Amino acid sequence: MPKELFPKVEGYDSWRDAVAVVENAEIVVGIPSRNVAHTIAYVLKQAAIGLEKYYGGRKTAIVVCDGLSDDGTVDVVNVMKKNIKIPLTIIPNLRAPGKGAAMRTIIELIAMNSEADTLVFIDSDLRSITPEWIPLLAHGAIECGFTAPLYRRHRFDATITNFIARPLTAMAYGIDIKQPIGGDFGLNRGLVDVLANNILWTSNPWTHLFGVDIFLTHTALANGVNVCEALLKAKIHEAKDPSKGLKNMFVEVTGSLFTMLIEYRDSWTKRRFTELESPPVIDKPEVPDLAPWEVRVDPENAKKVFHHGLHEYRVVYEKILGKDLFEKLYSSQVYNEGIDTELWSTIVLEFFKYFVREPAMSKRAIVIETLFPLWQGRLYKYYSEAERLSDKEVEEFLKNEVKVFVSKRKYFLEEFLPI
Repeated sequence: MPKELFPKVEGYDSWRDAVAVVENAEIVVGIPSRNVAHTIAYVLKQAAIGLEKYYGGRKTAIVVCDGLSDDGTVDVVNVMKKNIKIPLTIIPNLRAPGKGAAMRTIIELIAMNSEADTLVFIDSDLRSITPEWIPLLAHGAIECGFTAPLYRRHRFDATITNFIARPLTAMAYGIDIKQPIGGDFGLNRGLVDVLANNILWTSNPWTHLFGVDIFLTHTALANGVNVCEALLKAKIHEAKDPSKGLKNMFVEVTGSLFTMLIEYRDSWTKRRFTELESPPVIDKPEVPDLAPWEVRVDPENAKKVFHHGLHEYRVVYEKILGKDLFEKLYSSQVYNEGIDTELWSTIVLEFFKYFVREPAMSKRAIVIETLFPLWQGRLYKYYSEAERLSDKEVEEFLKNEVKVFVSKRKYFLEEFLPI
């Protein structure tokens, strides 16, 4: 990694200081951050306790890569250096704006300057993390290679996961990873090295943004890394109403996911499976059980975004979806009630086919932006579908969403024959 990524910036550690912290570490916790002064101290404290309690006999370190916060985050981290026993460094993310660029910086720092065999990533806005999260994620990485999180979440949280990331990942690889974009992961050394040298950091523009988590998950799967899930219980963080604050994340995650399916087609298209596999679950040490916070949504605003998209992108949808699907989308029933599972899975398939055949990345981004209102239409329908279901019934409902996507796998495969 070129040293110019780490010129000395006021408040942050120098390149040399950061290397000194991680070079002898065996287990490293990496935390990408930006403007999280209100949560970062708690996250650091829990991570430090986890490392001390469960890995007291090993050399450990914590790396925060911060996106030039202006709210006091850096000051809080520097104060925490004096309040925890684990070596801690904070470095600036100068590569590019975005969570993914910060995670890439941490990955490259470890790959080139540390002998660490395990890298754990945790989000910086967590309110439910406990010390047990660290060994759960780390142990999974040591035993399997890649640990994805397994959370208990509110039924209206994780809507990008439940209606895009999870079903498409299952469709491709035949493994039902419940949280492929959760943000809290465990990576073994082999995967760290694969990621550090991956050309997709530059060819997939969404990897430096919120598209990074699906990039990590699909890179692990495409390279044959064994995947397990860590039972972390409730994820309490700063969730947002999908119709008001998640458009950029939707575009970045979906764009990255579609790109991963194209770039890793030689891996997933050769997979053969008749039933979905469930990853092994790491559940010890046990995490205290908490109820997830309620995520408040505005169904009428989702419907408004959906209807606006139908009017604004009518010509685009007619071009991408074809006559029959277009007419179904514009039927009075769908207009009034929203998009059901079967229609949504077919729409995603057609958008993916169009994305594959459009080589210009700028135009691909526009394609994903026009899918956003239709996702809102799916959510509008889901809000009414889930309203009277129990938590267990919601879990089964979302599992069925996955199965419907998997049932269309042959159509996704057919589209790759001309590539």
